[in-house]
Amino acid sequence: MKRSATLAAALLLIPTAASAQPQRFSAEDMLNVVSASVLDISDDGRLAAITESRRADSPPADNYRYGDPTYVGLSLGRLVVIDLDTGARRLPLGDRLVDVHQAAWSRDGLRLAILLTTADASGGARLTLHVWDAASGQLRDVPRASGPAIAATTSLEWAADDRSVLVALRDPARDAEAAARFQAVTGGPIVVHSSKDPFLEWDELGRAARWRSVGQVDVTSGQVTVRVPERKLTDYRVSRDGSFVLFQEDVTEKTDYETIRGTDNRLLAWKQGEAEPRELMPAKDMSGLRPLWSDDGKAFAYAKQGQVYVRGIEDAEARNLTPRPKPPAGEPPVTTPDERDEANRPESFSVGSFNRAGTELLVTSRKGWYVVNLADASRRQIVTLDPEDDAAPQISAFDWAPDGSAIYATWSARDKWERGVVRIDATSGEMTTLVKDARLWRGVTLTRDGRRFVGSVSDGDRPNELFVADAGFANFRQVTDLNPWLANRRLTKSELVKYRDADGEELHGILRYPTNHVPGQTYPTIFEIYETFFDNGFNARAAFLAGHGYAVFHPSVHLVVGRPGESWLKGVTAAANKLIDMGIADPDRLGVHGTSYGGYATVLLISQTDRFKAAINVSGKVNMVSFYTDSPRLGVRNIHAPENSQDRIGGSLWEYPERYLDHSAVMRADRITTPLLNITGDQDPNVPASQSREIYYALRRLGKDVEWVRYVNGAHRPPNTHEESIDFENRILAWYDKYLKKADDTPAARGRR
Repeated sequence: MKRSATLAAALLLIPTAASAQPQRFSAEDMLNVVSASVLDISDDGRLAAITESRRADSPPADNYRYGDPTYVGLSLGRLVVIDLDTGARRLPLGDRLVDVHQAAWSRDGLRLAILLTTADASGGARLTLHVWDAASGQLRDVPRASGPAIAATTSLEWAADDRSVLVALRDPARDAEAAARFQAVTGGPIVVHSSKDPFLEWDELGRAARWRSVGQVDVTSGQVTVRVPERKLTDYRVSRDGSFVLFQEDVTEKTDYETIRGTDNRLLAWKQGEAEPRELMPAKDMSGLRPLWSDDGKAFAYAKQGQVYVRGIEDAEARNLTPRPKPPAGEPPVTTPDERDEANRPESFSVGSFNRAGTELLVTSRKGWYVVNLADASRRQIVTLDPEDDAAPQISAFDWAPDGSAIYATWSARDKWERGVVRIDATSGEMTTLVKDARLWRGVTLTRDGRRFVGSVSDGDRPNELFVADAGFANFRQVTDLNPWLANRRLTKSELVKYRDADGEELHGILRYPTNHVPGQTYPTIFEIYETFFDNGFNARAAFLAGHGYAVFHPSVHLVVGRPGESWLKGVTAAANKLIDMGIADPDRLGVHGTSYGGYATVLLISQTDRFKAAINVSGKVNMVSFYTDSPRLGVRNIHAPENSQDRIGGSLWEYPERYLDHSAVMRADRITTPLLNITGDQDPNVPASQSREIYYALRRLGKDVEWVRYVNGAHRPPNTHEESIDFENRILAWYDKYLKKADDTPAARGRR
């Protein structure tokens, strides 16, 4: 098996077949786990194009170029075509490691269009178009015509004639301009910022990548027909018959502080042969809307203020499919205040999906699922939901049967690991279980011909494998074996644990047992925190730590706006109590860590309790005041997070200054007694490394036990090279070994056994 040139052969060994004695899952192994991504499935459901990749094969990123619209980091893997009838595998590009940007099957399933990304000497990206013939196995380069190049932000779609593909194109002069602007902002020598500028400089630079045109490329000659001349395109798609290009044009006038990367778009449709596009919706009406398109691309639906509208691109205006009922005439009946409130609260609908024929639309509300007939707006309820029943299973529709007779959905219980796929009759609402068990079913799709499902499946403790099953799930087959070498590794077992926080709120968490677990014995236990955890799934770091004798627990937290720090204290300590009561966790050997938002939570947590004997903050903030307007390459993100989203402060610094201070762990540094390891990347654009610098110098000044590790070329995921990744994981292990292991369970003692 070939290796990336950046990989040191002495450092990473190719995993071998199973031996008699299983080994620990190592830091090196974390880089060798192979994952698969489905790029496209032919319309006849016979051929799937996938990539198989692992971290060990991709080169490091140039994190100094973050925010440069002309820079693209490579993600290398192998392109594989799988015959879903026979399971046979083919390699269109041989055994080469490549960055497959996109791949798409022609409508007849005979040819695969492939876009490959190659980095040039300047770190920019060059996309090349190729066509692979499924019958002959021959690969052919599509000639490159002069003029605009294929844009790095392109999608790839065959035209209806199967002789050409549609891609986004970009004038090289635009890239040159963007590169110059990036250099000016980052390198100076003089940079001027003014509130008179309509955009923050990084917002404006990020939008530069939207200058694109849409072209139709003949795959034999390489000749390009421009379908949409250059505009600032947020996104685009093509109607199935190829007659229309449907696109959103960015007409934003200034930075929006209410939405991260907020964009004002207008929706247009450009018919082939017409001189100008038709405006389907102006920007003033598009705010916050996400059009859902029919299969043929000739109609779209959207929800606005709880009502669902539909419009054909040839129609003059949209139609309301869920109008609010008019109040009854005459005197209202005598009701209680609660009954009046319920009666006056209109049902709020969301858009589901069109059936294949475009004659019916699935819409949903908290009360149920409905199928709406587009001809007369009549609707029938096919699923009834109780909005007050928090224990009701979760169902999520993913496709209609091609003939419109049924809707397919994933199904999962809320209190146990029972998951699967169901079929819901589109007329009667009868629900039929196709598969339901403890396994994880992810990315499940129905092939266009409707004869089989394709997706990923896992037992929850091993990496995902791709599967194929017929429409009734009667002929289930696994079509990949991505990591056979894991048979020679000891991997953790997971369990769903239910507990209540200090407020009595019922929560769930995921327990990963140490691989040497013996019932009745307690173990050092590590809590990895973020927000909410329920579904298990392969977790490489948990497998690594469990192999070294640790129990690992992912607790959930019921977060309250204005008091997230208190929420972590109530939730994580309650989880610790539960594991102690279960006889798993040693109360004197508890550790805690998190990354990004989880790192922020970790340091806040140890400023409120001394129960944890070791803690690790990876790329987490510690000062909400200095963080508030920092990280300029993300635009308004670090202002939006505390005001409106993840940080849950609930308002601006000037509205709630006390909340910002209360949630700044550096202000509570004198209360921290837990040894703290901080790990950062100097090029992190999300949470600047200066955040960890603040807590490091504060704790050092106070005489506390603290360490700060900087990966100079790293970003929000601190390690950048393979060698750094191994160093990173081993440092985490060493920190916990230092503070949580007993004298007879140190690495040196283990080596004597």
